[in-house]
Amino acid sequence: MRARSARVGAVLSMSAVMTAGLALLASPASAQESGLTFYSGTFTTVVAHFPAPTGACTPLPQTADSHVGWSGFEDVTFYQTSDCTGQATGVGTLRTYPAGNWKTFLAR
Repeated sequence: MRARSARVGAVLSMSAVMTAGLALLASPASAQESGLTFYSGTFTTVVAHFPAPTGACTPLPQTADSHVGWSGFEDVTFYQTSDCTGQATGVGTLRTYPAGNWKTFLAR
């Protein structure tokens, strides 16, 4: 029963993300987002916005649980250290994750 509930929750979450994405595609180009945006509440509240990738090690907002690389970003990599060393976790440009799991990121 739990597995079924988890699947239903996952499907509903993805439906919400897809609906938001389709709405964005239907909006005029001038109204579209740009840069890399971190959210809390699974794409609900903006907690940080980076207009262009710098390639520098940057602190990840600890309340962030999702992000979108709107434009200019190819990949985002998370680290559990404060200096972007150790195990790297590639997360791409559209992702959800547990808040507080990583400390820093590199974006290119």
